Amino acid sequence: MLNSFQINPIYARQQFPAPHNPHNQLTTPTPQTRTNPKAFEHDRDVRNATIKPGYSAKKLEKHVAANGDFDAIIIGSGIGSMTCATIMAKAGKKVLVLEQHDQLGGCCHSFYEKGFEFDTGVHYIGEMRNNTAIRFLFDQLTNGQLQWSDVADDYDTVVLVDDENQDANSLKTIDQHVKNGTTLPSFQCSMLSGRERTIVELVKKFPSEEKAIRKYYDLLTEVRKAMLGFVGIKFMPKWAASMLIKTGLVNKYTNYFKLAEKSLTQVLDELTDNKTLKAVLAYNFGDYGTLPKDAPFVMHAVLVNHFLNGVSYPIGGSSEFAYHMFPTVEAAGGKAFVRAEVDEIVCKNGAAVGVRLKKDGTVIKAPMIISNAGLYNTAELLPPTVSPLKNMTESGVQNGVGGISVYVGLNKSNAALNLKGKHFWAFWTKKGQEDLDGVCQKYVDRGGNEMDDGPVPLLFISFPSAKDPLWDEKHPGKASATIVSFCNYDWFGEWEGERVMHRGEGYEKRKKAIGELIWKQTVALFPQLRDCVEFFDVGTPVTNKYYIRAHKGEMYGLDHNKERFTAEATNELRPETDIPNLYLCGQDIFNCGIAGAAFGGLLCASKVLNRNVYADLVDLKKKSPPSIPK
Repeated sequence: MLNSFQINPIYARQQFPAPHNPHNQLTTPTPQTRTNPKAFEHDRDVRNATIKPGYSAKKLEKHVAANGDFDAIIIGSGIGSMTCATIMAKAGKKVLVLEQHDQLGGCCHSFYEKGFEFDTGVHYIGEMRNNTAIRFLFDQLTNGQLQWSDVADDYDTVVLVDDENQDANSLKTIDQHVKNGTTLPSFQCSMLSGRERTIVELVKKFPSEEKAIRKYYDLLTEVRKAMLGFVGIKFMPKWAASMLIKTGLVNKYTNYFKLAEKSLTQVLDELTDNKTLKAVLAYNFGDYGTLPKDAPFVMHAVLVNHFLNGVSYPIGGSSEFAYHMFPTVEAAGGKAFVRAEVDEIVCKNGAAVGVRLKKDGTVIKAPMIISNAGLYNTAELLPPTVSPLKNMTESGVQNGVGGISVYVGLNKSNAALNLKGKHFWAFWTKKGQEDLDGVCQKYVDRGGNEMDDGPVPLLFISFPSAKDPLWDEKHPGKASATIVSFCNYDWFGEWEGERVMHRGEGYEKRKKAIGELIWKQTVALFPQLRDCVEFFDVGTPVTNKYYIRAHKGEMYGLDHNKERFTAEATNELRPETDIPNLYLCGQDIFNCGIAGAAFGGLLCASKVLNRNVYADLVDLKKKSPPSIPK
């Protein structure tokens, strides 16, 4: 069902951010209204005019001549950048967004191959079914144009395949099921929309564990309340947060950082001895890319809370974000360019003053430089004469794990293949002795030539074609599958310097081996997919590095480990840097996911505009009709 809303004249009077007042330095923003959503634009040439604006020095010169100098430059065009740029534009700022890829959006872009369309990073988003702050934020950022489709109520199904051998013998079992067209036996448990519904479902599967299950959900509620402490540290001045931390008063202000001291594995071990239940409760650690033994329970709780009341998918696919946000940037006199890679942040007297483009050496100056390129990439763009952001890079953080994605185009429709708009988290682990930490760690510790040592122990399997209500209209008679897992960057790192599409036989052989293994495991769970492949491609960590500039092919930026969520690291990972005029936005200064990265953009906008934009958002939300009619 398509979500919609009623338009009310109040929107002609409400502004986000709020208008100028004597206590900040904003110009009066042009009033923005939330309007009725327009019909989806199918013409790719029309869409490309917005999301693929190619760079040239002449185009840049012409734009500046017509609109004047830019107020800020943002490196990268992911959701953090889009959010920050759009908010600044709504406050009257002229922002230049520079993207190295050939289209805008970062992980929120789609690509087309052989008649199929694939998203690169958007699988599902929580808190869009209710009148939440994040739903209202996206309504404001896209002026009501981005629409959402509810994903199936049983949005995630945990699939535990009994892998007794955990070695090459397991592959023989998989091959046999693929050959026979039969389904691998497994234990399955679904997550449902709604806290109590999910608890009831879990108790059905684990009747003797009701106390542990309810305690787990009580802890989720505790973290939801404590999360305000994490956000508060980010928004308050660094000196004030430092004082709270050094004096220990931070733990009087919030219990978030005490909760962050325990890993997900530790918390689950305290709740129950049932290893199957622990595996089910930990299942979606892949959504933030850190093993349960290393991830703080608070990170997992934030994610589960985000999905608790159901999940949604952007109608039309992930490219809708850029398509509906960048027009606002341009309307304010800003501009975005693709194929405009920045190879240096230009500094003078220790302060950031501009950027240098790799393509032609052009230097573009602005009073503020904002990087959405990630912490480590940003540090590498700085000249050796300035601080390499050591206060941040040495705060206990590190790159996250690499990711591998398999994109499959199928020659039958969703209906013919009985595909559902939901997700499957499949694990190969010993029945009754489930150890997600152990099997996943063993897998990433393999050598690149050891793909035949056993199955890939974790697969996230989804069918994007079944989630988008417009898919059948756009791609009749076809369907798509996307499978994602962890991948050690070192398996492919030797080819990172080779030209894309020409990395050689060794690279292609290794990529094919892991891709085909992942697909075989998928078909063993969904035998109806056998003999339906029309298009097949694999994205490796090196692919991620090339297309989205993931520093080590990681899926979620900085690792979401316990060290990242200490009070000290939380205070360091903020938009302001120790280099004047240089700011960071996106997931590395908040947390991962569409919502996390968007709030990282909002946080940065608050800092550069010298006002609490979140307070503006909440205030406007109170005065406005709901996003979803009651």
